[in-house]
Amino acid sequence: MVSRMAHPSAASADVLVIGAGLSGLIAARAVLQGGLTPLILEADSRVGGRILTEELAGLPMALGAQWIGDTHHRMFALAAELGVETYPQYDAGETSYDLAGTGVMRQNEFHTRFADELAELEKVLRRLDELAAEVSPATPWTAPRAAEWDAITAGAWYDAQGLSPVARTLLEICTVGILAVPTAEVSFLHLLLTLQTCGVTAELFAESEGGAQTTRFVGGTAEIPNRVAALVADHLVLDSPVHLIEHSADSVTVHCRGGRTARGRRVIVALSPMLAGRISYDPPLSGYRDQLTQRMPNSAAMKAFFVYDEPFWRSEGLNGQLISDVGPARMSNDTCIQGDDHGVILCFLEGEQARTHGHWSEEERRAALTAELVRHFGEKAAHPQHYVDGEWGSRQWTRGCYNANCGPLVWTTYGAALAEPIGPIHWASTDTATHWSAYMEGAVEAGERAAREVIEELVK
Repeated sequence: MVSRMAHPSAASADVLVIGAGLSGLIAARAVLQGGLTPLILEADSRVGGRILTEELAGLPMALGAQWIGDTHHRMFALAAELGVETYPQYDAGETSYDLAGTGVMRQNEFHTRFADELAELEKVLRRLDELAAEVSPATPWTAPRAAEWDAITAGAWYDAQGLSPVARTLLEICTVGILAVPTAEVSFLHLLLTLQTCGVTAELFAESEGGAQTTRFVGGTAEIPNRVAALVADHLVLDSPVHLIEHSADSVTVHCRGGRTARGRRVIVALSPMLAGRISYDPPLSGYRDQLTQRMPNSAAMKAFFVYDEPFWRSEGLNGQLISDVGPARMSNDTCIQGDDHGVILCFLEGEQARTHGHWSEEERRAALTAELVRHFGEKAAHPQHYVDGEWGSRQWTRGCYNANCGPLVWTTYGAALAEPIGPIHWASTDTATHWSAYMEGAVEAGERAAREVIEELVK
């Protein structure tokens, strides 16, 4: 656990860091290593931001970020440095499908019956890779066809590909699993940028929770931010929501609720663009920057965990994964804890599913999700020992999940304001990353980049 730093109402440091999520913690550590003094101001009573691990029956449940992928080299290095062990995501067995009225069927049957449709889908994915290769991760608005792609939604482009209902539904579910909003809300340029920052479609759209979700952390994902926070504990203040940043050419004064103030030479705002836009700035930031933050809302996601006495689906040749457009969850997976005998299934509710079912009572959600699991995995799924779920839009200091998506015409109109410093103000969140944006890997990159910026300015 991270202890709160005792600070007087006014403090000073070389670099103030707003937010103790992964980006902020990484930035503060890098600033400290660069010979400067950081001060982290975190609104919540904990560190981690959208990384949250809670215990259920003694088992760590990752209600927020959970996986890293094979090409998340920064995260693997960070885990090794911190002494956090990893283990592979379970993936043996068949996935259960129910798409566009097909009824429930296992993976082998599904792939055999819809081989032609899946072949057409594969062609669409390869075309997406080709188009994404034309998009610069740092300046997507400079792509040769940026204006054309930013004027339409990803959903409209998908609809124009002539896919069968089964293939189109599968593509939608997989994309919403990445963006956490319906494809009708996201510009096609934003989708291509997402693919470019994360490699290729095979990295993201793998039905078996592929390239982006291959590895988990012993003890839960929160071990990562907790251990980084321990390294900078003397420079960390919790329960300090920032509401105003006063700034001049070479100094900042940050005001928190409750009267605490802090002064520094630079400030790194390590918050999602939407949350950064809720802070007041004196003098005010340009309308250009403010218009951007108004147009990058955080997405909606919910995770629901079912704990059973054993992973009964494994002995029946199933991998605990479902892909379905029937029921509250569109996807699930086997999320058993290494070294423990319990069976754990995680159900994902993202985009419209999270928005809709987040308003239901926990009892109603649990009943509907249980019925869905029974349809896919049999009657044993009706009898979990424990259940817990968590939705991110209602959390005070996050107000949404892992993605900040751009609708049509945002990137080409306002995109240049996303990561560009404004005087002594620097921006760091996973949304600003050029590699694995919206993932923990991107959060680390963003924190390191913002720290480099301020170190280069202050260390002469």
